[in-house]
Amino acid sequence: MNAFGHFLVWHSKRYASAIVAVLIRLIGLFLLFLALGASRGAERLLRSAWPHPHHEKQAGRLQNRFFTLLTHLQHRQTDPLTGIGTYSLAHHEIRKLVATDTAFLIIRLSIDNINRINKTLGYDVGDQLLVALTHRLLRIKYHHGRLYRLGGNEFLLLVAPPFVGDTLLERLREQLSQPLKLSGTSLIPTISMAVLHSPEDGKDARQLLHRSSIALIQARHSREGFHAYQSGLDHRHAREKQLLGDLVDAVQDQQLRVVYQPKIRFDDGSVTGFEALLQWQHPTLGLLYPDEFLPLAVHSGHMALVGQWLIGQVMDHMAAWQAKGHALQIAINLSAIDLDDPQLARRLLAGLQRKHIAPTQLMLEITEQTMMRDPASVAVLLEELRKEGVTVAIDDFGTGYSSLTQLRRLPLDVLKIDKSFVMNLTKQREDATIVHSSIALAHDFGLEVVAEGVETPQQFALLSDAGCDQAQGYLIARPMDEDRVLDWLAEYRTTTLLSFMPI
Repeated sequence: MNAFGHFLVWHSKRYASAIVAVLIRLIGLFLLFLALGASRGAERLLRSAWPHPHHEKQAGRLQNRFFTLLTHLQHRQTDPLTGIGTYSLAHHEIRKLVATDTAFLIIRLSIDNINRINKTLGYDVGDQLLVALTHRLLRIKYHHGRLYRLGGNEFLLLVAPPFVGDTLLERLREQLSQPLKLSGTSLIPTISMAVLHSPEDGKDARQLLHRSSIALIQARHSREGFHAYQSGLDHRHAREKQLLGDLVDAVQDQQLRVVYQPKIRFDDGSVTGFEALLQWQHPTLGLLYPDEFLPLAVHSGHMALVGQWLIGQVMDHMAAWQAKGHALQIAINLSAIDLDDPQLARRLLAGLQRKHIAPTQLMLEITEQTMMRDPASVAVLLEELRKEGVTVAIDDFGTGYSSLTQLRRLPLDVLKIDKSFVMNLTKQREDATIVHSSIALAHDFGLEVVAEGVETPQQFALLSDAGCDQAQGYLIARPMDEDRVLDWLAEYRTTTLLSFMPI
């Protein structure tokens, strides 16, 4: 085909395209006129259906409800305080990312000290903190605007590659923990953070959000304030929910029980007393130890009920032993909930008096972390009890962030070295150094030292050489029921005492 032929073909195609475009426009105009006609017809029908003024008011009310619903839907998408997206929008965005097979990171975080700020400085300052933290998060570019407030003190970020990595999380935590100046004061947010990877940790939006919530709960409970979701965490969370639901029944149905573990002196092997420990004989899950259910009781608000039950049981047992001629010193562990009770000292002393038990027979064990939450208030409470003869011990020493220099300001009698240091005493030189230093400094402050978790003769010998005062652990005895205590004492004094004497 020559050049003229090509020109005719090209011109025909162009003419045909123009005709098609005109036809499309004509069809569009026809549909528009049709829609306008239908609209006018619908309006006439509506007016005929509501010939009276009050019918028109009903139509107006329906219209107002429609706009109200529309406004409500818009508010569901945008947080009114911070102006960023809400849970609903986060769920929608996660669904989009999952549908496109995009790998991404879910970072869920909470400001854990917001309630305390609200109570002490006011809700206005708390709101300012949330807004200021939102602005700080918005300046972080790697989420590309995928930032949401899930309600209350929780936020969520969605991050796609190439920014997924440990350095991102470390940098984020460091940036968020910097002080914020608000209303003439400087506040440092306390941040807990959880992280999930999709598709590894889930491919469903609702499931991913649920798992991020579970991981954040674990982060709040951890010492580091950080938790990465792990397979099986859903099962663990379901178990914890079951335990929380069953805890009240456990107290009422006498499923809880108190067991006692003895403590002995290194120098002569004599028994100095027992520590009261809590166990739960669950009807379907079997025997549960306090490390599993007591933290749940504390965080759920059940600890006050459990604590009162424990104290009552221990005092009943002490009175029964005393009636048989054995005035034993028993140690009870106190939680942060117990220490917040302004009537604690009065209740303890009244209970001892009612059972005719001398205050010197009671020892209170308080963890290092609990003591350092509010040292001034704790000191006042403990000093009141010590004046009456109650012994005070600091438990799990070495696992917190305080020092003996801080602790010397508190009214203490006994320091208990945490079992994690005793366990590695023969294997790690660093742990041995910590144990030796803690014993020496505690003695300088006039404190007795008890080593927990003593399980081998080698550990016993090393602690004895370091000058430790008392030992507690499986080497001496496992925790026992209250009706076994007096029999064990008789057996120990006649057959076992010499085996613990220093060689």
